[in-house]
Amino acid sequence: MKVLIVEDELLARAGLRSLIDWNMLGFTLLEDARDGREALERIEQQKPDILLLDLNIPEISGLELLEIIKNRGISVRTIVISCYDDFNTVKEAMKLGAADYIRKFGLSGEELTDALSGMIRKPYEAKTKSEQSVAQRRQEDRQRLLNIPEKFQTGSCLSFYIRRNDWESLVDMEILENIVRQYYQKTGRELLCLFYEGKMLALSHEPAEAWETDGLHRQIRLFIPDECCIGVTDCRGFGEEEKFFLRIANTIEHYAFYTPEAATFYFNRPLEIRKQYPFDMEDFTKKLKVKIDAISETEILESINSMFDRIDENRYVSIYLVKRLMIEMLGYFSGRAEKLGGSIEDIETDGSSRHYQKIVGLNSLKGCREWWKEFVKCFAARFFILQKSSESDIMERTLNYIEANLYKTIQLSDAARYIGVSEPYLSSFFKKNMHENFIPYVNRRKVECGKKLLEEGKMVYQVSELLGYENSTYFSKVFKKVEGITPEQFRKKFLSVSGE
Repeated sequence: MKVLIVEDELLARAGLRSLIDWNMLGFTLLEDARDGREALERIEQQKPDILLLDLNIPEISGLELLEIIKNRGISVRTIVISCYDDFNTVKEAMKLGAADYIRKFGLSGEELTDALSGMIRKPYEAKTKSEQSVAQRRQEDRQRLLNIPEKFQTGSCLSFYIRRNDWESLVDMEILENIVRQYYQKTGRELLCLFYEGKMLALSHEPAEAWETDGLHRQIRLFIPDECCIGVTDCRGFGEEEKFFLRIANTIEHYAFYTPEAATFYFNRPLEIRKQYPFDMEDFTKKLKVKIDAISETEILESINSMFDRIDENRYVSIYLVKRLMIEMLGYFSGRAEKLGGSIEDIETDGSSRHYQKIVGLNSLKGCREWWKEFVKCFAARFFILQKSSESDIMERTLNYIEANLYKTIQLSDAARYIGVSEPYLSSFFKKNMHENFIPYVNRRKVECGKKLLEEGKMVYQVSELLGYENSTYFSKVFKKVEGITPEQFRKKFLSVSGE
């Protein structure tokens, strides 16, 4: 079966491609599509059997593409790739014909294989409960948490979240359920166990005691090597609140992410998860790119640590936002490596070069800091020498570009694009090496050329036009700033001297 990945983020595409052995499972991967328009062309020309479709893509959005596929009667089965907190959009996608959906962040190879297996099944074959799509099972899990029986709404809730030591590891939540049920079996307590997005809730109409969680931790460690975090919530007076238990499931995951030194958390109210970054994203991104372009290990780490400090101070920023930012940051490093003729896959951190999956699997803010510290160190070691050897070439190409375009309008952005570096990087690099900003240097060189043209007898407006200035007034201001006199004064002075 032919599979087409439709995703605008390079690292996300690479992550999906490397997550499973496609050939071994009987799938042929087509060349990826980076936007909706490109996807539509590939669908019509190559007729894939399965789409892995990100909804947030340029040109034609994922939802628009699904509607076109539906209206044209195109035979293709679609698995939506979505952010896990974007459920309403996913429901709209399912109405438009998507067969399943998987989470963009936190996706395991097993979950992707599971979703693909559902696409292989023939339409006339009835599905058993265990063969439902990932989306159907997740929707049912969600509905159960939204419709808790009344007798369990006023008791206690234990929430469980397992910190995986390895992003490739898979924990069978049914094993966890059996451990918890057997632990409470001797007490005769009735439990309601529910699952949601890799978490488990165990509800009881009786209060939970502190000694119970201690015993549970000991029992769980006998069968599950990864650390299990347990949240203890007294639901009395709160259990009837809208989405209360859904928010409890998200709360234990965020507590575990932000407080890795703790394993048990006591809380009666769900967390208010922050949906915005606690800093100016545009400013942070701009400054970080400059430091990445310069491959300044110390300055890069200062920026990244400062970013994590702000997130840590403003708990609790959505884990999804944190991971999304880290993926975007990884993209900046990837772009810089490519411009130096390499790839971030050339380096290994923590024994792996699959950096996208590694970030997705990080289970604590502290772990994120440590991973970036190691990654930046390895990145600088691999590319710093290449950067230094290319700096003289960058300077030479920049100066050559200026000289070749003195009789045209010269913009910093155009020069940066020609040389293949970012505009902020070229600005900083030029100032550092020439001890002068880019535009003042360009103006000084243009004025030097203008003086020769004026000496040849050309009028001021003619010189201004030849040098690519918008008008002679602006040229005169630039000229006076550099020479201390206007071009007309310079011209008269030269003609007077030469006449004598």
